[in-house]
Amino acid sequence: MCTRFKSIGGFLLLLFVCGKLFAADAQPAAAASAKSIAMPSWGEKLKQGGTTAWVQIGMSVFGAGFVFERLFRLRRKFLVPSGLTARARQLWQDGKFAELEKLGETEPSTLARVISFIAKNRRAPMLEVSEICGEIVSRELAGQYQRAYPLGIVATLAPLLGLLGMIIGMIDTFETVALAGSLGDATQLAAGISQALVTTGLGLAIAIPFLALYHIFKFRIAGFGAELEEEVTSLLTAWLMKSADDSAATLTAQK
Repeated sequence: MCTRFKSIGGFLLLLFVCGKLFAADAQPAAAASAKSIAMPSWGEKLKQGGTTAWVQIGMSVFGAGFVFERLFRLRRKFLVPSGLTARARQLWQDGKFAELEKLGETEPSTLARVISFIAKNRRAPMLEVSEICGEIVSRELAGQYQRAYPLGIVATLAPLLGLLGMIIGMIDTFETVALAGSLGDATQLAAGISQALVTTGLGLAIAIPFLALYHIFKFRIAGFGAELEEEVTSLLTAWLMKSADDSAATLTAQK
């Protein structure tokens, strides 16, 4: 019995060794065959995408210009500079209204322009000044959103163009196969489908970062807008509402 088990174990061991030797011989052959089939580079794949791929690349370059513009212009110092409200309060307290009126020119920002408008119209009714200040803030925030809008356009159109390029490529591929008769060459069909999918992959690769940046910029604009409203409201309340209360008290005393 033991002899039988030993013979079976030896036979299995022999099979295992032979399998290893066969696999070792097969791996170099497979590697050599894989090397003989040269995979196309990414540049060649983009060329396979045709006109649609070049249009997508052009759109990405166009959108990249707006990305750099937003990175440079969508900053705190152009909207709600730190410490500006405190300096404005001090100037108002010191009665330096001329400096407050020129603040929009000396320190150009949305908050500075609103402060300059309040200083120039400090004797006007608070309700009218508040409404116009709100319009100034809304108009400037709308301009910020407008400059970020092209990123959303690129993120929307890039995958749609990729889908269009894929459909056109599939149509051309199946027409070629139909002319070849039956299914023709399977490698020809696979190559055609691969070329058709290039524009789809490129469209998604462009759309994902542009869509993310578009929402990031929108979030930052909304955050700066909330800070602007808070700062402007506090200044109007501290300056014009107090002045209105003092005027009302003076009129009451005169009566």
